[in-house]
Amino acid sequence: MEVGIIGFIGVLLGAVVVYLGMAIQMRHLENKETRRRELELKVKEIETLNQLNKKINEILQKRSTLMEEYVSFDAFDDCYITIDDFAYLQSYATQNNFYLPNYILDELFKTIAHRKVILSPDETMKVGGYAYKGGRVILENFSDNLTEMINEKKLQLKNLTKQPIGFFSKDDVWS
Repeated sequence: MEVGIIGFIGVLLGAVVVYLGMAIQMRHLENKETRRRELELKVKEIETLNQLNKKINEILQKRSTLMEEYVSFDAFDDCYITIDDFAYLQSYATQNNFYLPNYILDELFKTIAHRKVILSPDETMKVGGYAYKGGRVILENFSDNLTEMINEKKLQLKNLTKQPIGFFSKDDVWS
């Protein structure tokens, strides 16, 4: 009988040890999966900001060769955005709003909308887009802000990858 009780206690202790080992392993796997998702999110944010910055720089590099076609502006700091590019910016911002900082995009569209040159529909069709007085400076500042944000996200990503994944986290109640 004594041997049976000692055997039963041994089986129970073995079950507790196995349970604790499995709980520790599951906690570690959950931490790894959470870290992987955080890293994926940061990478997606960086890619999205980088893509938007490329599009802004592409818009800034467009300069029409037919400057006499431009009725209302010809200054260097004015900006010309085709209807397609403007629609692309708005749809890209809408599609990727989870990865983009909404406040900075709202400010861009609000600020640039105030600078739109009033052209007749015929002139707008002739030019093929919208003209913005001083819009070049706004887009360049926006591009600089995006570059700063990309660098900050890269630094956050670098710091996140350096942190070790432990078996126990600070939130553990076991200790």
